[in-house]
Amino acid sequence: MSRKRIALACVAVVVGVGSVVIPVAANAGEEENALGATCRVADGAGVWWASGEVALANKGDRPVRNWTAEFDVSQGQVTLDNPWAYELRQDGKRVTVKPIADRADVAAKGRLAVKIGINPAGKGVPKITGCRVNGPSAGGGDTGTSTAVPADSGSFVKDHTAVHLMWKPPAGASDIARYEVFQDGKKVKTVKDTMTDVEKLAPATRYVFKVRGVRADGRTTGFGKDIVLTTLAAPGQDKAKPVMPVDLEATGSGPYQVVLRWRAATDDVAVTGYRIHRDGVKVQEADAKATSATVAGLTAGTAYRFKVTAVDASGKESDPTREAQVTTGKAPDGNTGTAAPGDFAATTATKQDGNVTQHYLNLTWSVPQGVGQISTYQVYLNGKPAQTFMWGTGDPVLPVPAGKASREVLVGPHPGTTYTVKIRPRLGDGTWGAFSRELTVQTGR
Repeated sequence: MSRKRIALACVAVVVGVGSVVIPVAANAGEEENALGATCRVADGAGVWWASGEVALANKGDRPVRNWTAEFDVSQGQVTLDNPWAYELRQDGKRVTVKPIADRADVAAKGRLAVKIGINPAGKGVPKITGCRVNGPSAGGGDTGTSTAVPADSGSFVKDHTAVHLMWKPPAGASDIARYEVFQDGKKVKTVKDTMTDVEKLAPATRYVFKVRGVRADGRTTGFGKDIVLTTLAAPGQDKAKPVMPVDLEATGSGPYQVVLRWRAATDDVAVTGYRIHRDGVKVQEADAKATSATVAGLTAGTAYRFKVTAVDASGKESDPTREAQVTTGKAPDGNTGTAAPGDFAATTATKQDGNVTQHYLNLTWSVPQGVGQISTYQVYLNGKPAQTFMWGTGDPVLPVPAGKASREVLVGPHPGTTYTVKIRPRLGDGTWGAFSRELTVQTGR
């Protein structure tokens, strides 16, 4: 069966901005308007946060699987409320959303809403334009931006001004005509081969490269993983390891994090970063200009030991600073030592979506106390991030829970399936608190 194009009508609604409808005609022989969608930015959108959705409606007599929706966002980073059921890719302003396996079928005569969030970072109220949706192909294969992407196969630094990039073609992508190479977000090359040199770079400098494939009809694959390379120092430049940073201080910042401060290291060429070690193990890095760092996710009332080292462009590492010791504060009354949600419980439920029975997990918990207002929680299913709950946003706005909280998680049309589930809160300082206890539940048969 040939690739089908399914109609999408997309509406962008922003405070003070009129609606824009962009219809996409169905191909000849298809059921006219079988699948439609309304894309919108919710009322009350601001320059720092906006909620929205892509609402799909299937008027046909058959469920739709492997659909792919695409749209452009005027500014900001787009996130999914339910990454367990959907996959989102963003390339600049272009956003692609598609279901994961059979977790988000659009039932016959049914509806499906994909909730999204947009962080415009203060650059203006976001708008959505250029929406379209592609339907399933015969084999459930690629219907838009492919999940098969080029993969790094041994890229390396040649010298102080050049790198050599190598990648494997996307799986099953025999129709790739060329590749586009991006350097720090800017396209710098288009090549037909699966390798190339990038030259005229600065010595002792870190670069981030991305590669994507382009088909003969102009459609692109997604980007492969970042290829991060740092050019060598110029000949004769880097002869010694950095002189270590000094005057390391560690200060507790509440029960769950520590702030480190130090005086900058020096090098005969340039310091390119710092490594932070906790109790003898490297736990995070800081950039070359940093003279402080926050280490979060710690346990209340616990003693820790920290050291910091500096690194230069040739990979040489300095001697460590003297050790700084600190003990985190005590946990607030009524809370565990790690700000975990309490009284966590999970039950199962079902809802009918057309002819499909969808299974849900109903979660309830006690809000951690004494750590400020908590408006965001992250759900893990089977050990992986599955969904993020947010209060205080949306349309209508959900009030932030203060004592008890509850939400539901869609797990799809999967009866008799066992899941492990746990949650953790995002604290007021932006760090994640500890997980609740982990529960095991099974959907009904």
